[in-house]
Amino acid sequence: MSNERLFPQRGSDRESVRERLLEFKGRDISEALGRLNVYCHKGSEELDQLRRDAYGIFAHSNAFLAGYMDGMGTMQAEVLQMALEILNGPVESCAFITTGGTESIFCAMHTAREWAKVERPVPGRPQVMLPYSGHVAFDKACQFLEMDIVRIPVRDDYRADVAAMEAAITPNTIAIVGSAPNWPYGTIDPIADIAAVAQRHHLWMHVDACVGGFINPWLERLGYDIPLFDFRVPGVMSMSADLHKHGYASKPCSTVLYRSRAVEPYHFVEVDDWPDGPYKTAGFVGSRPAASVATAWSVMKYLGESGYVALTRECMEVRQKLVEGIENIEDLKCLQNDSTMIYFRSETLDMPTLIGGMVEKGYFPFGVFNPMMLQLIPEPVPDEMIDTYLAALKEVASGVREGTVTSTALARYA
Repeated sequence: MSNERLFPQRGSDRESVRERLLEFKGRDISEALGRLNVYCHKGSEELDQLRRDAYGIFAHSNAFLAGYMDGMGTMQAEVLQMALEILNGPVESCAFITTGGTESIFCAMHTAREWAKVERPVPGRPQVMLPYSGHVAFDKACQFLEMDIVRIPVRDDYRADVAAMEAAITPNTIAIVGSAPNWPYGTIDPIADIAAVAQRHHLWMHVDACVGGFINPWLERLGYDIPLFDFRVPGVMSMSADLHKHGYASKPCSTVLYRSRAVEPYHFVEVDDWPDGPYKTAGFVGSRPAASVATAWSVMKYLGESGYVALTRECMEVRQKLVEGIENIEDLKCLQNDSTMIYFRSETLDMPTLIGGMVEKGYFPFGVFNPMMLQLIPEPVPDEMIDTYLAALKEVASGVREGTVTSTALARYA
């Protein structure tokens, strides 16, 4: 650690602080140039300005107080009601805002554990059953909640092997999970079949729709073959769906949704044995930004169903152009899946070297390791951006094939 103090004795002027912030931002990989291939979900320049305005209005507001603030509370309640409508929640359903998919999954698993204490007591440590493709957030939740995670290998098509999951159920199993879609492959698990297993064995059934919750419905409207994944499926007890993905809200903003308000007592944590009296929280965190909720409300009201459908159509048009361009490059093939996400690999080229080459080109090549693939999340972007990406990918693939591109770039990020 340096002996030179970083914290200043005297403050700086606003303009120099702003310039430094812009310098920090300029050093990051920019989604504006299509270099950041995941975690963008910008939508459009119009939406970007709408979010900035909404965020500014609530920039210093704490959503922890939403229950005591009429305006903030109404705004949050409307966001949750719209989310339930989109995901076909029944009249008795309920939902809560969280800071992201990880917290949504944590809350659902906590609720499942508390529900099981009453509805399905187990003799040992509770178990949660999910496909190998399930998000790592379930592992984190189970570690915090002192439960065991049981991952079951997926089928050859990267979807959940429902028969194998059912065969692996033990007396300690309390919950079973499916994804719509999963993050590693973009495939939707057989949610109806998993939910049927849950009903047969009296298990909590959770659908992880963090990625798909606010785009699958619009893909359905556009005629894509999206299997039922939401509360229309009997047996689905809870869902997680991120508003800061294809809901186009600012981060951090997600939802955890329940089929029935009757499970609310299992969701909440209540404490009254401390100096300040009753304390009741609806999520893992206490203070959280109302500003991101404001952006969700603004975008949902601004777009409406027609606007979301139009943006989804644009995403799929970009996806088609990228898939066609990628598969026109020798040795590259895309994975067939149920989402906007693109996964591609080569059976002949060294994938770590290919990834390293894209790093050298200034991209942030997010990927999967089993099997090794590159991942893209198509956004509505100009054709020039698509062409630039494909040209860089083609050049790198040729370099790997010819031995002129090495994986040294990737090593710097390992």
